[in-house]
Amino acid sequence: MKGQLITQKLTAMATKQPAVAMTAPFQQQKQLAKALTAQTPQAANVTLYVSQGNNITVANLLTTALPQLVTHLNQTLTGKYQQVANKANLTLTAANWSQLQTPIKSNLVKRNPVSEKQLSGMAPFIITILCWIGCLVSSLINWRDHISHESRRTDGRLSMTSVTSQLITGLLIAGGTALAIYSFVKLIYGMPIQDSTQFIWLTGGISFVFYLIQTAVLDLAGLKGWPLLLVIWIGSMGVITFVPQMLSNFYRQFVYNVTPIHFAYELINNQLYLQNAPITGAALTVMMIIGLSAIVLMYSSTLIKGRQPATEK
Repeated sequence: MKGQLITQKLTAMATKQPAVAMTAPFQQQKQLAKALTAQTPQAANVTLYVSQGNNITVANLLTTALPQLVTHLNQTLTGKYQQVANKANLTLTAANWSQLQTPIKSNLVKRNPVSEKQLSGMAPFIITILCWIGCLVSSLINWRDHISHESRRTDGRLSMTSVTSQLITGLLIAGGTALAIYSFVKLIYGMPIQDSTQFIWLTGGISFVFYLIQTAVLDLAGLKGWPLLLVIWIGSMGVITFVPQMLSNFYRQFVYNVTPIHFAYELINNQLYLQNAPITGAALTVMMIIGLSAIVLMYSSTLIKGRQPATEK
């Protein structure tokens, strides 16, 4: 279009002032216009990558929104080209107009596809909740069992030996939870899992951290801390499947960024849906810090003087 505009202006100038056509600047502009019109216009190519494995909800939205965005850009650019051509009274061929209709061509590429066998993107959420619920109940039962058999303390607190026993029992519970989840999703349901050994270790570690959090709360506050665990669980469920940009500032700063379930969900999601994605990173580091902090709190609870238990008359 630029070449044709230059050609049109040069032709009009040469018609009015024939002597100008012999000047060097005129000939330079003529050569430029010839070079521009000799090139076949090529549409700009844009490749759009959408990863379903990162977040299936956002991926589905982008699969529709991104092509619509390119269509809107094409319409905007075509409208501007038409304004320029009409203003300059430029005559374009049918082929020229056809090329102007799609100045941008897009190609949508889907990465890390999620199949129905992978629960259409809900598998990480369900597995995370199973890890949490499995350890939520077992931690309470195990805590009550240790409390009922604690005979060395008379202030209602566990001894360090009992806390160590809680940790050992927690490892067994977490391992059993991981094997049960693997048996269900892989052996019974048939969900494809990239690395079965890594999946078992990962779900076992996440379950153990959940167990430590809940046991630490029970050791510190007893049954009075149980509602706090429920609040954390219910408040976390509503945000872990969202990307941070879709949440309000309050939920992003005080719920999404601090809840352990969010980091566990991220680890499981990467393991199930992202090809060759390492599980090491910020999420794993945070989970390890949370687990170690919970262990410290469990042992610290033995140093706090509790309420004197009632003696039988």
